Amino acid sequence: MDRCGWCGKKLPQGQHFCSDDCRERCERTLAWDKRCIKWFLLLLAAGVLALFAGALCAQNALVGGGMLLIGSDILLFPLVTPETTALLGVRAARRAGRTLGAVTMAAGVWIGWF
Repeated sequence: MDRCGWCGKKLPQGQHFCSDDCRERCERTLAWDKRCIKWFLLLLAAGVLALFAGALCAQNALVGGGMLLIGSDILLFPLVTPETTALLGVRAARRAGRTLGAVTMAAGVWIGWF
């Protein structure tokens, strides 16, 4: 059994979407992701640099800030792997990505300021 590419409902073999609405939503979301990939990578690189600088300088606030930046990047742009999308559907996979981004942000706050 296959699953709908957007909502994750089980489908008969050979179908990719359960409706035209799901297909259209998936295509719009993937087009938006392609436009935003450069911003995702830029914020990710800035967060990793902040983490690295914080580790070199032994500054917990800088490490926490880097994690906060990476978490906010994942929250804003929840780009998930194709395997996760195939397992859950785009909607649920993006929700899981946003949840992990929020957890990363909370860890950044914990490390940087507590």
